[in-house]
Amino acid sequence: MELMEFLYRVMEEMADAGVPIVFKGAMVLNLAIRDNNPSKVERATRDIDGDWTGKYPTMEEMERALRNAVKKVDSSMDVQAGRIFGEKRSAGFKIINENGEKVAGVDLSVRQNRFCRPYVSYVNGVSINGASVLKMLSDKIYAISGEQVCRRMKDILDIYVLSFITEIDAGGLYRIWEETGRKPGNFETFRTKSAELNEAYDKMKGIKNKPAFIDVYTRVSDVVETLRL
Repeated sequence: MELMEFLYRVMEEMADAGVPIVFKGAMVLNLAIRDNNPSKVERATRDIDGDWTGKYPTMEEMERALRNAVKKVDSSMDVQAGRIFGEKRSAGFKIINENGEKVAGVDLSVRQNRFCRPYVSYVNGVSINGASVLKMLSDKIYAISGEQVCRRMKDILDIYVLSFITEIDAGGLYRIWEETGRKPGNFETFRTKSAELNEAYDKMKGIKNKPAFIDVYTRVSDVVETLRL
């Protein structure tokens, strides 16, 4: 089975089990654009990302929920806990094969996320709770607003893709940032380090119909300027 199919099936099993997760990241973005993707760009991923929105969990509870789902999809796979969650730090897990080799990563933040909607997984038609398009856009704009933007090239590309499927609702974005307490920075590095961003973009792999960097940078710059950030 292909990795993306495997990961969607793991997400399906967690959804069926009632695990309190709002999924996000590239796995959800791929579902959002599956039937409507004017950009034609698709980004492969090796990770599951989500927000654990239920009662405050232990690492053991999160690991057990993930392992149960993984084992139902492929009994030869297992889960290892790595990074312990904390303030501004997500919990990190690895899905490993029978040889102990990493197959995929799972990052789970412990936070509430009411900005969500159901998505239908294309594998078995299971409804999965995922971040809304506007919430994904707000997170990715926030991610590229600081000094570490050269490490967030995937988010720049995702903003480019998202800008084709939704209007830039400035009011909605500001409401999300205010409620979540994640106000974007000043975008100084994004505006002044285009050469470094170009180098990071050139190194990106697994991009279907990868556009020219200047097209991506110009369109995302327009999004930032539209928001007067």
